Amino acid sequence: MNYYRKPYVKENIISNNNPLPKQVLSESKFDSSKAFFKYNQKEGTFLVLKNNNEFRPIYPDAEGYLIFFRHQVKYKVKANRLAYELGNAVSVPPDKVILHKNLDTNDYRLQNLKLLPRQTYLLIKEAHRNLNGTLRMYPHPRDVFSYILTWRDDKKDRILVVQDVVIAKQMLLKLQLKYAKILNRYCVFD
Repeated sequence: MNYYRKPYVKENIISNNNPLPKQVLSESKFDSSKAFFKYNQKEGTFLVLKNNNEFRPIYPDAEGYLIFFRHQVKYKVKANRLAYELGNAVSVPPDKVILHKNLDTNDYRLQNLKLLPRQTYLLIKEAHRNLNGTLRMYPHPRDVFSYILTWRDDKKDRILVVQDVVIAKQMLLKLQLKYAKILNRYCVFD
């Protein structure tokens, strides 16, 4: 019978069997670690303090996390949350989400970041997804005079069969306008 055994880690010495411990910063640890970062609000770039007391640039990974090491411990911080907190000198509550106004998740300028409730953020993501291909109209495969409208609403896929092409186009236009209004209310497009 095999038993799971935790890898052996001594103080300040990490064995080859165990990679560096990873921590996502909680609010109390995060507040004390803000001194390790500098943030340029206009360019949206980050600098992190290294061991030799000099700042060097740090870049978010593909998932939007800044990963850094302090005293042989690996830390992960959401870059948009850090940018908003450093730029506005406020702490972001856990029930709020940071929205990139231009929907470019690699743009960390302070003017591009906005604090929203989670429900509103999900509504914006749904509207963006529908306008980028989920909302469609196509002919019915078996009925020559019918059309099918598909879209996503409240995390459910909706399908509507319409008998007239004019009515189908009107419904498509109404849905497109509904989702475009949602995006125009919260987002900025160049």
